[in-house]
Amino acid sequence: MNGSETSHLRELAGKYAGYALGEVMNRRREKWRLHNALRERTFPFHIEDNGTFLRDLSPPLRCGDEDARWLEARLVGPIVSYERIDDDRIIPARFVVNWVTAVSSYCPELAFRRLPGTGGPSLAYESNRPIRDIDADFGKLRKRTMTLDREKTERRAELARKVFQGLLPVEVGRCGSMYSDGIANKAVHLLGMQELYMEMASNPDAVHRLLTFLAGDNIALGRWEEDQGLLTLNNDGNQGYCSGSSQFSDEIPGREIRPGERVLSSDRYGYLEAQEAVGISPAMFDEFLMPHFLEISRKFRLMKFGCCEPVHGLMPHLMRLHGLRKVSVSPWCDLRKLAEVCRRDIIWSRKPAPLKLCGETFDPEAFRAHLQETLDIGKDFFIEFIFRDTTSLTGAMEGRIKEACRIVREITGSPEGSRF
Repeated sequence: MNGSETSHLRELAGKYAGYALGEVMNRRREKWRLHNALRERTFPFHIEDNGTFLRDLSPPLRCGDEDARWLEARLVGPIVSYERIDDDRIIPARFVVNWVTAVSSYCPELAFRRLPGTGGPSLAYESNRPIRDIDADFGKLRKRTMTLDREKTERRAELARKVFQGLLPVEVGRCGSMYSDGIANKAVHLLGMQELYMEMASNPDAVHRLLTFLAGDNIALGRWEEDQGLLTLNNDGNQGYCSGSSQFSDEIPGREIRPGERVLSSDRYGYLEAQEAVGISPAMFDEFLMPHFLEISRKFRLMKFGCCEPVHGLMPHLMRLHGLRKVSVSPWCDLRKLAEVCRRDIIWSRKPAPLKLCGETFDPEAFRAHLQETLDIGKDFFIEFIFRDTTSLTGAMEGRIKEACRIVREITGSPEGSRF
């Protein structure tokens, strides 16, 4: 890495730190803290970009060195997001370098093929479904192993410390967790969704055996991360998962962690989901998945559940999860049914219909009405808005993003956190 790259990274780090430690960020932290602790209805929100929005508006990366380019991308993303999207996203007051690890496959024969998309980047893929018969093909499964690249991790950490010297603390740690790695998605990758559903009906014992193997594999790797001392707290905006939400919280870790003492999973926020179980009944969800989810949820202090799967029919079961604080409320969720069965101490992480924001045209009044429906039906609940699946979002839509942020703050009566 040459001197000009070092100067460039240092300049970016100064801007990043300035935003992270600024008054706007302090207001956002307080907004999420009060909301996440169920102390005050502040209606925080995120607008995510998985289209080309940030790519279209970001300057090209200038660093050629591999590690410098990695750090440059880590800095540019939050900076451009902060400057272009006036939501409540937090830039943490510490910079976390994740451990560089590699994980072996749970089925060496499993392969994926990316499928072409239209417009934005393609998120579509298909697997080769190597398990045709669970009983006959069970021998194809392997317990995974994880290897730690300490040299690459320390190289990145040392670069970050140099760049952030005097600006922000740098820490090496893992904010996510293999405990939270998917179960239903792996089963679908191995069999196919329709085939998995058919096996649940025709050969339930085999499906139980498969899911027990996959859950046990997650638990073994999650325990390995703990034993290796890889974990760091994930309650300050460094989160690693949670389906778009922020778990900024003063309820975590819930104990004093002395210098040099390992962070445990039970000190942290956890996450579970089962999008691929969308086509089974609540009773089958309870039979096949809940035993594993109940065990894994006990690994964490607090928990969020869900991504795209509608949760209104699952709530009687999900409310048994240890520490459940949030559920993902996707566009496919029946809000009225959810309001009837959901406890008031569970936050609705509401995901509005993406095309209300990033369709071919933007209708501010239709957008406003769509959000207002959630606020009206969920008037007794704590609600956050998480705009995801925005694969058609482009840089040309910057004007509507500004308008959308203004509308959210206006109808919720919670303007704090705005840059303006």
